[in-house]
Amino acid sequence: MKKLTILAALCAAFSALAAEATPQAAVDQFLKFELEGGRLHAESGFEQVHLVDAWKADAPRCEGARCKVTVTFTYTPTAGLDLEQAVPHPKGGTAQAEYVVQQQGGQWQVETGKDTPHVSRVAMEKMLKEGL
Repeated sequence: MKKLTILAALCAAFSALAAEATPQAAVDQFLKFELEGGRLHAESGFEQVHLVDAWKADAPRCEGARCKVTVTFTYTPTAGLDLEQAVPHPKGGTAQAEYVVQQQGGQWQVETGKDTPHVSRVAMEKMLKEGL
């Protein structure tokens, strides 16, 4: 928990990173940011994360300047892991999350909520190894 609190205090807000020319590009950029632990740096208050081994984003479904993209995450099995920051997924499994993308000022941006971040297992291992 302490490590995640420290991570949350490190960087500025994410919104400028998510502005892209297409809804798909905005989601792709956001997922890259989130899976590398970016939300832990930019936002505060997260005590746990979903550890992810793989992900796949579906094509955007748009109505005007608002789109939804469903992302399927494959969770890292957490049985046997000594990592209190990981949301328990003992056998791994999959789950879907829906991301909302809106056009603002000619750019597409992902709306971020306070949902539990998804972080790749590799990125989390790297962060913990580096002591962040």
